[in-house]
Parts: sequence; structure tokens; C-alpha cells
Amino acid sequence: MLDWVLGRKKGAKKRKPGQKKKPSYEEAKRVAAKGDAKARAELASHEDLEPEFLYFFASDEDADVRRAVAKNDGSPLQADLILAKDVDDKVRAELAFKIGRLVPTLTENESQQLADMTFQVLEILAQDQMPSIRSIIAEEIKHLDHVPKRLIKRLAEDVEITVAGPILEYSPLLTDEQILQIVSSGLRGGLLEAVARRKNIPNQVSQAVVDQEEDPAIAELLKNQTAEISEKLMEEIAMHAETRPDLHLPLVDRRSLSKTTLRRIATFVSAALVDRMISSNSLEEDLAHEIRLAVRERIDAGDTEEAKPKAGTTRQDAEKLFKSGKLDEYALLDAIDAGSTEFLQRSFELLTELPVEHVEKMLQSGSAKGLCALAWKAGQGADLATSLQRRIGKVPAKSMIHEASDGSFQMTEEELEWYVDYFKT
Repeated sequence: MLDWVLGRKKGAKKRKPGQKKKPSYEEAKRVAAKGDAKARAELASHEDLEPEFLYFFASDEDADVRRAVAKNDGSPLQADLILAKDVDDKVRAELAFKIGRLVPTLTENESQQLADMTFQVLEILAQDQMPSIRSIIAEEIKHLDHVPKRLIKRLAEDVEITVAGPILEYSPLLTDEQILQIVSSGLRGGLLEAVARRKNIPNQVSQAVVDQEEDPAIAELLKNQTAEISEKLMEEIAMHAETRPDLHLPLVDRRSLSKTTLRRIATFVSAALVDRMISSNSLEEDLAHEIRLAVRERIDAGDTEEAKPKAGTTRQDAEKLFKSGKLDEYALLDAIDAGSTEFLQRSFELLTELPVEHVEKMLQSGSAKGLCALAWKAGQGADLATSLQRRIGKVPAKSMIHEASDGSFQMTEEELEWYVDYFKT
């Protein structure tokens, strides 16, 4: 750290590509006194330049020269302190990138020895009027555990999502109590979603996220398999999700759901999502049969979306969604539920860029491996391939290929590609 303060970095300095050899001390004095801006900037870019020159250049009248100092890993901290308050945004941005890059390399002892000076630079930049500069700092220090807690707290309470978001989602220095207080103060939008993605949040924080009643944040919470969600809270989420279709997919993908919650979810999500939920939770066969039977009764009674006409049923529907960038997993699952083979045929043609006859042959093959290969070629997951096998291919349960425990295909990419080629006409 002392080397940084004085501008003496350890180790031999490598010349950058295209950079001229560092001039002698006397020549450097001449350039500093009488050289033009381009020459001064070139000189200021040398990491092994004597620190007094870099300190001098930190107050140069030309912004390009000051930017060269800000970028220079060899500049002393005293120069960085000057540049942290520079009038030029680009100078401060270069300094933010450098400081953010160098601080994580400091040892704990170094941080303690000269923390005041080092973190003074950070704190000045963390209060910069430009959100882009504050966000650089936040992004660079979001994982660190040896920066001042007051700095982390300030960034976490920033109004800009690009600043507060990374800290709320990742910083190990924020306590659960602080997170709970921030959420309960009325956190909204992307910042609430950042908290919902935070690893290992306790149930009380999860409850606070749900209490804000923002569906995107609840969806992120459900996707966060490390978040603690009590059985009682999961029941509350399931009740809320019944009339919120956007929550159905993340809800059924949640692992280790209780039997009570599983039964409740099966009363309102689509049959394809029920298949997916059963697969995600590795249910006992008796419970799986009970849930599928309940869904079948709903279908027969006309009490599910399967009994209603779907918007995505024709080739034209598929083309419109593809052009608008909305031909996604949700659209395909809806079509699988409805048995809209015409829509699915065109969708897979567009997503795989395979010929009509090729897609038709795979879709109608009744082959578990062939349908997995088709889903994979279309950029879809193994979970969708499971629904495709069951509801379109009518593949017997004992012959189906389910997703692996990590959600991936149980077939290798080489095998998947082989089956795509196998069905060529």
C-alpha cells in the first residue's frame, strides 16, 4: 500500500503495445515543462514514471493528460485524491475503473494501514454527481468485505438502480436487518428485484419482499432457490399467484414445495406446468397420479385454460410473435397445452431454421429423443421438452426423457445434434 501511496508499484513494468520507451528523467522534465498536450499525455501513461511527474500531471490544464494519470496504475494515491474531484467526467470515470480494479487486490493488512487515504478516494467517487461513476464503483466493490460499511450503506440507499442494485444483490457487508429496513421503507421496482435475487436471504426478508406485492420481485424470489421461504409464506404466494399468470412458471419451478402447496398450485396452473412441477419436485408416483387426475377433471369440466381458445393457434400467430420477439417459452407452453400443432410446427421452423418437412417429421415422430433434440435445437430447455414428449408426442411415461437434476438435458450435445440430423428428409 505504501508503494501505491508513493507511486512505487512492485514488479517490473511492461510497456503497453505501441508505447514508446520511457524517456530519461531529464527528458521527462523537459516534456513536463515545455511539451505539448499529446507529449505530456504520452509521458503520463508510463506506469514506471517517477511519481512526482504523475502528481504534477494530475493538475494539468489538459483533460487528456489528467485522464492518462487517472488510468495509470502507477500514479500515487495523492494524485488520485486530486483526480477524484476533477471537473471532467471522463477523468473521474477512468479513475473509478482503476480504483475499483485495484482495491480488491489489497490485502487486509494493507487496507488497515492506509484505509483512510485509499477509501477517501472511493468515498469521493461514490458521492459523485454522475450516476455512471457511482455505478462503476458499486459494480467493482459489490463483492468486497473489507471496504467501509458506511460506504456500502450509502450506495445501497442510492436512488439509481445501477448504483444500489449491485450492492443490494451482492454485498456481504449488508446485514439482514439493514436489508429488511431498506425493503420495509417502500423499496420498489428493480431494486426490490435485486434484493429478491440476493443469496441466502432469511424468511423475514422474503416476507418483506412479498408484502410489497410486486409480481416481478415475487417471481425473482421464487427463482432464487437459496432464499428461505416458509411453508406459510409459500401458501400466501400460491394464493396470490392464482390470478397472476406471470407467476405460474416460477412457482412450479420452485423446488421442495409442500404437498399442500403442490395440490393448491395444481388447481389453477396449466396441465403442461403441472407436468413441469411434478418433474421439478420429483414427486412420489401416488401424489403425481393424484395431481394429474385432478387436472384431468378440471379439463373435463372446462375449468382450465386448455378448454378455452388460444390466441396462438395458427402459423400466422407464430410468425407475428416471432417478429415481435415474443415467441418464447410461455407461448410454446400455451400451444402445447392447447395441442396447437400448426402453431408449434411453424414456431419450431422459425426457431430452428430447419426445413418444414424436417420439423414436421421430428414433431410427429413420437420419439422421446427426437422431441428433446427439437426443443434443444429451438433453444428451449429440457423442461419444455418433457411437456412436448408427454402432450404432443404421447410418449409413454416409462419411455420419457426427463430433465437432469440441474435442469439440463440428459443427452449430450453431440447426441442431440445427431438426432436432429437423423430426422432429415
